[in-house]
Amino acid sequence: MEKTSYNILLVHCHYRLAGGEDAVFADERAMLEAHGHKVFPYERTNEGGTLAMGLQAVFSLKTWREVRSLIRRHRIDLVHVHNTLLTVSPSVFWAARSLGVPVVQTLHNFRLFCPNGVLLRNGRVCEDCPRKPAGLWQAVGHRCYRGSLAQSAVCAFIYAFHRLLGTYKWVNLICLTDFDRQKLLDFNARRPVFDPVRLFVKPNTAAPDPLPAPLSAAARKNQIVFAGRLEDLKGLRTAVDAWRLLQKDPDAPELLVVGQGPLADWVKAQAVPGVKLLGRLPREELRTLLRQSRAALAPSLCYESFALVPAEAHAVGTPVLASDLGNVGAMVRPGVDGLRFAPGDAAALADAVKGLDALWRTFDPAAVQAEAAAAFAPGDNYRQLMDIYRTVLNGTAAP
Repeated sequence: MEKTSYNILLVHCHYRLAGGEDAVFADERAMLEAHGHKVFPYERTNEGGTLAMGLQAVFSLKTWREVRSLIRRHRIDLVHVHNTLLTVSPSVFWAARSLGVPVVQTLHNFRLFCPNGVLLRNGRVCEDCPRKPAGLWQAVGHRCYRGSLAQSAVCAFIYAFHRLLGTYKWVNLICLTDFDRQKLLDFNARRPVFDPVRLFVKPNTAAPDPLPAPLSAAARKNQIVFAGRLEDLKGLRTAVDAWRLLQKDPDAPELLVVGQGPLADWVKAQAVPGVKLLGRLPREELRTLLRQSRAALAPSLCYESFALVPAEAHAVGTPVLASDLGNVGAMVRPGVDGLRFAPGDAAALADAVKGLDALWRTFDPAAVQAEAAAAFAPGDNYRQLMDIYRTVLNGTAAP
């Protein structure tokens, strides 16, 4: 008889600044436990760590020993990894393989082919590493990881070394969207890194909102919400520059900036009227803020691996202003559930803000909310995850 519950080792290395990956890790742990699975988290943190740790980032003996011990002690059926950089390292995969336990990794970025993970350089999409002959070493010359030659070299070496070992050819990979899948398959056709048979698609969840969405712009506050890490790749500078263009319009909505990151002090220093920095908010407070607002803003300069802000906004029946790029742009149907604008173009974003009045004349919050509830329903998401687990555990994609 097939097992209905599993012992799962859930692995994640937390970044210094909490982000979407941390939220997904917590959500999936809660989802699995709610369905009766025994989840054993193995968590490390990058606090205080740098890529200067060198060999430990390539292969951590600490991870190797601890993961093998956990697998044996708890009779783990499957290891599900979310992030290995830096302190976990890809040694987690080899520890599991040495004991015959299959591994799944959720790909929250494009780091298999791009050391900085986001396919972005100097504010523009860059696909040099997956497409040019020098491969990952392109990132070293461009100092793509944190602007550091040394750290970029170590990050490139991690993935170059594990390509030589063939590590990812037997790891089962979950990407978050069909866009990601096509990008990864395109890159992999040029430079084989993983087995396409082991590539699955499963989105993140956006829990349905129990409250009905306010049905008109008049029922909303005249504000737009930017939420995410406060860093260049999220397009925050574009947003602030757009509000600088809008400041002479007395009817312009307020821009509420939610999150933490290296651009927080820069936002404060700009002192642009109508731009308010709120810092990091608990998830439910952010959801309330989105429900009360005329729109959410997703001005990303990169592809993103999953458009979390549009998903969360649509879940509460709020339209999205999104850069016309990658997963963010793909989440928005212009004139139906939001508007798109050219990435990095502050004037185009300002025009999109001005176009909100026209959008709201036809926008149907209840319909958008219902569609989001169906698309990102936790129940369906759980079933998709179990389908992947069973495929792996039944041997069609096992190590």
